[in-house]
Amino acid sequence: MKFAIIGKGFIFPSHEKAIKAVGGKIVDIVDEKTDGPDAWKSMVKKTTADCVVVLTPNDLHFEMVKLALEQEKIVLCEKPLVTKLEQAKILANEDKIFTVLQLRHHPLVELIKKEQFSKKGKHIINMNIFFKRNDEDYINGWKNQKNRSGGFLYNVGIHYFDLLLYLFGDAQRVKVDKVYEDNGSNPKAEAKGVIEGINFICNWQIFINKKEDGDIVKKREYIINGTPYNFSSKDNLAQENLHKFTYEDLLKGKGVKPKETLRSIELVEEIYMT
Repeated sequence: MKFAIIGKGFIFPSHEKAIKAVGGKIVDIVDEKTDGPDAWKSMVKKTTADCVVVLTPNDLHFEMVKLALEQEKIVLCEKPLVTKLEQAKILANEDKIFTVLQLRHHPLVELIKKEQFSKKGKHIINMNIFFKRNDEDYINGWKNQKNRSGGFLYNVGIHYFDLLLYLFGDAQRVKVDKVYEDNGSNPKAEAKGVIEGINFICNWQIFINKKEDGDIVKKREYIINGTPYNFSSKDNLAQENLHKFTYEDLLKGKGVKPKETLRSIELVEEIYMT
């Protein structure tokens, strides 16, 4: 399969490595820093690629995905697919869009299924997601701008909300205790609450801070029925080498399509609106 890539930022090397690993070929690359903000439009219209890969700031995803679809391309978009619920609904029934939610391929997912799925009654879950963000690229970049990222629950939290719903089913009730976000030179964000479904109840918290703050360290952990599962073996999820599995799925016509992505977007939207 031939690929055209929009965006050559932090996550690009993970995609480049994954494409090579599955025998794909990159035929076009465009980036706004070197090619200008609108160069992607002509590239998408002219490329001979089978698939357009969107690796840009989150606020650009919707228009890029739409144009690629108009050119009858397969589209692979980094998470989140979009940051507005109405946009997600517009794309919901499209069959050629796939979202990168590589945490689903983490080895711990199969372990959770093996150890927890046979248990009866509601699963009791604690989701503790803590990050330290002190690098200048984050502080001065688009990820620290809510109007571009959609906010930290979209940019960071979407992986973990998606995995919760993927494993345990839809959310039925959402209680929000706190949502706070400061996107200044000393970025800090915190949110916590309770999500309940037919088969689970989850107490969750997501925390981002510039500096270590007492017991707050890098941690991406689910505690399920008393058993901890730590997803933070690497400094960043991008270093887990999970993108290859996303591309293997793509070559089979499989992956996370918009209708499924809609569930976690609806959840994040409800948390922000509560």
